[in-house]
Amino acid sequence: MKAFFMLFFLLPMVAFAQINQTDSNGLRQGRWQKMQPNGKPMYDGYFKDGKPVGEWKRFHENGRIKADISYKTGSDSAFTALFDETGKKMAEGVFLGEQKAGLWKYFSENNVVAEETYEKGIKNGKSRKFYISGELWEETDWVAGKQEGSYKVFFKNGEPFFQCKMSNNQRNGLCLSYFENGRVELEAAYKNGLRHGEWKYFDNQGNHKYLLFYNEGEILNPNVRDSIANQQMLDMEKGKNSVIDPEKYLSDPSGYMEKAKIRQ
Repeated sequence: MKAFFMLFFLLPMVAFAQINQTDSNGLRQGRWQKMQPNGKPMYDGYFKDGKPVGEWKRFHENGRIKADISYKTGSDSAFTALFDETGKKMAEGVFLGEQKAGLWKYFSENNVVAEETYEKGIKNGKSRKFYISGELWEETDWVAGKQEGSYKVFFKNGEPFFQCKMSNNQRNGLCLSYFENGRVELEAAYKNGLRHGEWKYFDNQGNHKYLLFYNEGEILNPNVRDSIANQQMLDMEKGKNSVIDPEKYLSDPSGYMEKAKIRQ
């Protein structure tokens, strides 16, 4: 009976002794755990020769899973799913070492709302944002962490809303905005992020309305701009201004789409 009680007493100690161990070379081996000050787990996983292997879990202060990590055997890569404090998935993708690599997906209410591609922790390739219902909303080209190539925003029906050429995080070249019927609303030219060249405005039937000229950000025919602005004010007072001036969303077309609640 005495031997039984001694065995019963020692079993938890033996089990605990198998956790958080290092070998003779100081390398972590086997299962490792750490608790938070509130007594809930901080992380739980396995090491082999000092490197994490297999399944790992990290936790929020409330005890819910913060990260579910699966290390690939013989590699530094780990597929990771990230969760908020309520348990909802926020993102998933691969870490290579401690840097994001390849395709990452981001979620809202279990729907994919964005995708980004990384190389050595830096955006490289196409990134996309989606309407909650799944349609493509925004698409951006990235090279070594900078916007380089095309930038596009779409109506929910898939037709283009805005598109522009980007270079070194700046608009360079032709930018186009569209009415929902597919007709061009504005042809705008940029040089190193500055308005430069001809800006052509059209109505929703494709008829040319007016033309502005810019030279590296400076308008060359302000009289035309001022007369148009005055006319727009008159139209607003008369309640005739049913189409929003494209000037109002050029700085942030994606943000405009969200504020206009077109994404719903």
